[in-house]
Formats: sequence, structure tokens, C-alpha cells
Amino acid sequence: MKTLIIIKEKDYAWLRPIFTGIHPLLVPICNKPFIEFLIDFAILAGSDALRILSDGPLSDVEEYCDNGSRWGIAISYGSIKSSDETLLIMEKNHRYCAGERVLLMNGFVFIEYDKQHNYTALFAELPDGEILGCNKGSLSLRGTPGERPKVAGALPLSLVELDSLEVYYRLSMEILSFGESPYVIPGYSNEAYCHIGRNVVISKSAEIRKPVIIGNNVQIMADSIIGPLAVIGSNVIIDKASTVTDSIVLEKTYIGEQLEVQNRIAAGNILIEPESGISIAMDDPHLLTGIKKSGSAEILFQSVVHRLFALFLITVLLIPFLLLSPILKFQRKWKKSTGSYYINDAGKTLALTTTSINRQSLPGSIAAALSLDRFGLLFNVLSGQLAIIGSTPIAAKTDNSVPLLEMGSWYKAGVFSYAEAEEWPANGDERAIVERYFAVHGNPLLDIAMTIKAFFNLIHEIHTP
Repeated sequence: MKTLIIIKEKDYAWLRPIFTGIHPLLVPICNKPFIEFLIDFAILAGSDALRILSDGPLSDVEEYCDNGSRWGIAISYGSIKSSDETLLIMEKNHRYCAGERVLLMNGFVFIEYDKQHNYTALFAELPDGEILGCNKGSLSLRGTPGERPKVAGALPLSLVELDSLEVYYRLSMEILSFGESPYVIPGYSNEAYCHIGRNVVISKSAEIRKPVIIGNNVQIMADSIIGPLAVIGSNVIIDKASTVTDSIVLEKTYIGEQLEVQNRIAAGNILIEPESGISIAMDDPHLLTGIKKSGSAEILFQSVVHRLFALFLITVLLIPFLLLSPILKFQRKWKKSTGSYYINDAGKTLALTTTSINRQSLPGSIAAALSLDRFGLLFNVLSGQLAIIGSTPIAAKTDNSVPLLEMGSWYKAGVFSYAEAEEWPANGDERAIVERYFAVHGNPLLDIAMTIKAFFNLIHEIHTP
């Protein structure tokens, strides 16, 4: 059997303002992209091939699902017109469907099923035609059934119309409430009502109240309360003494210290009330409740500490730099480039000369391990233009627009980054999560400790550019 998934832009237009930049088929439901639920069901129904058809772009979905090999099902993609009816779509895909029974998933609907049920045998016996239908979509079979087709009675599955944020929220809470989930949910589940992903750090004084689902790369700080009924996405930090109940925290979100999130969806700096759909874009000082503008004395002390430590590193690394850089330049394994970078949240830019080292030699490996590619930037710390540790410098845009999503009040470009010190995913919004956290908790002495940690993390780094 084969499966056709038909989805049109008009069916998921309501999602666009909420999940900006995410294809609706990749929107997470309990930390699992929606498309994976459909793939799982197609496999349970006995399909060995699946085709996704849409009148909108599918490039992000294609990049994520690829050819389907990770699920053991062949996945292909196609385009349709918004005006195409089901029969016409079947005609356009007649070669794909020829000689096969076809399961047709039409519309932006969630299929409620049970992974323990034998849908393969059931669907083999059902007659041609619609199995289930609703205002927003349907589930149908096309092609010749088995020798003794049965009349469809009460079926062990149902459809949920995904047509509002409230439905999305309620569906997530419902899935979360299953002790033995009827779906394959990501994360480890050694006990009922609890799914936890990889690289999750939970403080001993934090309290986890089931049911909960926690994604990958999550830090839950001291005295926090998570649950009951909490979906925590990947790359999330829940700061000290915060509470998340009856809520969904989407990936790449930082919940500030002593913040209470109840009956809400938190996405970045946006809090959404699911029932009304009302959203509030909160300024960083509200979400990051601990952020306060430092006084002039504190700023001066921090600057002095950073400069002194930069001078210390220059003194320690000077001899290795003088010995190794000429060798690597001669071998053409030491390359410099100059570009313009933002150095603070006000959008001020600075021309920085960055160095890349080819590590495919002993001198290159030693130079990279000692972070000699950062040596020249240390002098920018002495002049007060960079911090010794802070945010990864962001390249300035040619149109002079400041990337506000990546640069908030926490942003201060540094020679080393907090993400390197924490070995956190160091790209885009994931990196910003760590930077926001240390904007709350940073102090000059902690900065030195984090710089040392970043330095030694880079020594042990095995990646070769």
C-alpha cells in the first residue's frame, strides 16, 4: 500500500503568525514534528511508500524528511494547485498510485490512533471510499480491497481538526496525559507520564510534577517547578524559582528567573493565551527578570577584570604565537579575513580581523588547541571594544538592519562565547539562549571562570574545519 498526504496552504494559514519560519508540517506536537505522526500512521497502516503533495513550498519538509530512510518508508514530494480536487490529484499521480491500494490523508487534520492496533489488517479489508471525514479533512482508501471487504463500523481511530491554537494546545495536553502513550513520543520514558530527552540537566532542588515531556539540551535550574502538564521543547533554559504548569514552552526559549507560566504557550519572547489566541511580545527585561543595567562602578570593574585577563592570555600565548604563526603562514594554513561585526546591542559595528587555522598538521593542531586564532582579538579587549567572553560576534548586515532576534540587551561581543564554555549548540537561537542566561547571572569573576572553561573546551575540541 502507498499513502498520499494532501495539504493546502488555506488549511494552515492560522498557524503562520504563531510559528513564523516553521513549516506547518514541522510544527512540534509534544516535541514531535506533526509530519512524523502522519508517517507513523502510514507505516502502521501498511504503507511502504508515501508522497507529500502541497500547493505551498515543501523544501523545509523535504530537507527534514529526506527520502524517508530513517523510518523505513520511501518518501517523495509533489506540487498541486490550490484548486485541484481529489480526483484530479489522483489522476496527476496515477503512475505513483498504479496497481496499489492508496491511503489518502486529505487536509490539515491530526489522526488519533493507537500504535498497538493492527491497522494493516484492518485497512486491507475495508472497502474503497472514505473512512473518516470532518470539515477540515478526510481519511480515505482508494483501490481494490481484500477478497472479503468489510463494512466500516466503529473504527479505532478518529480525526482532530487542526484549525486553531486552542485545538493545538488541547491536543498537546491530551497526548501528554496518556500514561502509556498511543504514539511514539521522543525521549526516554522509564515511568508513566514522563518523557525526557538527551542532555537534560535538572537541579536537585527543582521539582518535576508529572505528566511532563522535556526535550533535548534543556537546563532546569534550582527551585523551579515543572508540571503538571508541561511540554518543554529542546534548547530551553528554565531559570531559578520559575514555574511552568499547563503550558507549552517551545524550543529555543528562555524562561527568566521567578517567572510563572501557566496555561500559556511560550515561544521566544512571546507569551500566548491558547483559548483567545492573544499574544504578548514581552521585552527581554520582562522575560529575563533578573536583567538590570549595571552601574558605572560595576561596568568599570568588569572592564578592568576583562582587560587584565586578556593581558594575562597575551603574555602566556605570545611565545607560541611567535613560533607557530610564521610556520603556518609559510604553509598557507593561516588565513586572515576582515569583516564588520556588531559589538553591542545598540548595533555599533567594528572591523575585526579573524583568523582560520588549518589543523591538518602538528603546528596547526597545536595552534588551534591554544586558540591562537583568537590571539589578535585579545588586543580588542585591551582597547575595550570586545569582552573577554560574551556573545559570539554577529556579522553586520549590508543593509544596516540590526538582527534584533539575535541581539538583545544581553548582547556583548566577546573573544570567547558562553556557548563555547557550556558546549551548548552554538548556532543561531540556541546560542542566544545561553547568552541570555549569563546576562542574568554573569559577573566579572564568573566571566573569568567561563573564559578558562571555554579555552579548555577548545583544547579538547576534535572538529577539524
